[in-house]
Amino acid sequence: MHSATFLDFIIHSLAITGICLILDAIIIATLNLNPNTRHASERSHYLLSIFSVCVYIVAYQADSETFRDIWMTTLLGLYLYDVCIIARDWRTLKPSYRVFYSVHHGISFLLFALWYVTFVPFTAAMALGALLWVSSDIWRWAEQYWRLSGHQSSNTLRDTVWYLERSHRILAYCIYMWILDFEFQHTSERILIASGIFMDIIDAYFQHQARTAYKNQQASPVKSKQQSDEPINTTKKAA
Repeated sequence: MHSATFLDFIIHSLAITGICLILDAIIIATLNLNPNTRHASERSHYLLSIFSVCVYIVAYQADSETFRDIWMTTLLGLYLYDVCIIARDWRTLKPSYRVFYSVHHGISFLLFALWYVTFVPFTAAMALGALLWVSSDIWRWAEQYWRLSGHQSSNTLRDTVWYLERSHRILAYCIYMWILDFEFQHTSERILIASGIFMDIIDAYFQHQARTAYKNQQASPVKSKQQSDEPINTTKKAA
């Protein structure tokens, strides 16, 4: 049995959404004190996402069932907040940001319903696996906040962050399976790892598209410069 009813689950998630919107307004107002601030909405999103990982770490100190309730309500609340931000700032957000989070969160909302029904029991192994898996995003969030704050990024930095995030998630799967002794005892344990792999495929696809577009964008100015530096043959052909 869940320690909270479905109605409680929705109410708590909406409360988290409200808290996120209040914090978002404070963060954006603070960032906008600098007249040269850009991408305030995205930066606020990444800061709140990083903070959510801190919440998960604290919640993990409780029993696994309590962690499940806090993790799921916080994550759903954060995703609903993201939807509000996308609707509010649709015209100012980057198209890639809008598309990724619209697709990602749309699928995630279906998974939340599945998780609510099937994550019983929610074992200690599942709690650790979920914590390790969801915290892997912190590498990408930190890099994106750094870049959108006006700092110089590079292909090397982006590739490093991508490999760190992927390695983090692979480690999460390995530790999860190792704790389970590579044997599932409950359907909920299978659904957790299947959900993680499914969402990883979606994440990896969009990240690959973004990395490819960035590399092509970086290569274009270099190619144009090389062409402009080529000597122009002004010699007229003999008649």
